[in-house]
Amino acid sequence: GMGRRISLYGLPSAVRNVFSCSSMRLTDINGVKMKKIFLFVWMGLCAIAGVQAQEQHDGLPGVPQTEAYVVTPVDTTSGVTVRKVSFLRSNQIVLVGNLFLPKNFDGSQRYPAILCIHPAGSVKEQSAGLYAYRLAENGFVTLAFDAAYAGESGGTPHWSEAPYERVEDIRYAVDYLVTLPFVDEHRIGALGLCAGGGYVIATAPTERRIRAVAGVSAADIGAANRESWLRGRTVEEQIKLLEDVSAQRTREARGAELMKVYMCPEPTEETAPSFREGYEYYRTSRAWHPRADNFYLRRSQATKMAFSAIENSYLLTQPVLLVVGDKADSEWQTTRFYQALPGKDKEVFVVAGYSHIDLYDKPGAVGPAVQKLTDFFKRTLQ
Repeated sequence: GMGRRISLYGLPSAVRNVFSCSSMRLTDINGVKMKKIFLFVWMGLCAIAGVQAQEQHDGLPGVPQTEAYVVTPVDTTSGVTVRKVSFLRSNQIVLVGNLFLPKNFDGSQRYPAILCIHPAGSVKEQSAGLYAYRLAENGFVTLAFDAAYAGESGGTPHWSEAPYERVEDIRYAVDYLVTLPFVDEHRIGALGLCAGGGYVIATAPTERRIRAVAGVSAADIGAANRESWLRGRTVEEQIKLLEDVSAQRTREARGAELMKVYMCPEPTEETAPSFREGYEYYRTSRAWHPRADNFYLRRSQATKMAFSAIENSYLLTQPVLLVVGDKADSEWQTTRFYQALPGKDKEVFVVAGYSHIDLYDKPGAVGPAVQKLTDFFKRTLQ
């Protein structure tokens, strides 16, 4: 009669090939032959599923990362293994990350581990992923993950920059690391870039599982948004800005669409150097990523201004390394952090000839920074 139609959509390619390579039409096969071919296909499916299961459950966390894991070129022959992982934080938000394992990784050993926290408006494949990869090349297990409301991670509304929740993300990332049998829970460090550096500095005082702290072009996003990037914004100007944001929130509460603005708008004569370079980094082929469109919600201006990365710094007694370029317009942030730290093991490492954004990806800046970070973490995570 009409025969039986079978959809091949969703079947593994090897099984689809069984059908496509066959010269027989299923509609022409009698019942016995139909049973035989279904048995054959079922056996093929089982075999392929077994191989796939072995690939997915090879004793390593997560699954093999098949996407590009960093936008900046790296040495892909260095032996680093990259796994795509996910873990749950509060409010049922799933965070998605890339876990980097060093060359000749041995799951029976215990490794020092480093969290790499991305800047505001960024994703794990950008600067945080580059540093995670380079530090894994030097023997560390590293984790770069998308913050809540960003990249592949969950949380709504997307594009929110919520500093105190960024701190929460880091706590749960430490929770995830301590569940990994090959991570030494007593040798966990954290590195943050730009606002990510401020978030690490804000978390570490009360998150004692972080044994060493580092910031690269570190910035307190609260101070930067209150005082402005180059400082000088008056209290009256800050209040006017907050009143504008409050009025926008009221419009949104009454049904208006959530307002999005660029983190790095097209530069003008008044644009600060870091935001001029940030436009080039985030919004051109230099480091653009499809999950990082450089927008944030206008309402986040208030949550950023409400934040302070140093309010609990009197408790930050862990070793701290701050890496900054001598051409960085954010150098005042590094000085401010350093002066707020009570510990004796604190250092500023200056990379000569480079700016704030240069440290995100320029080889001449990243190379010395990674070497200094490697030496720092090897000493402090013994």
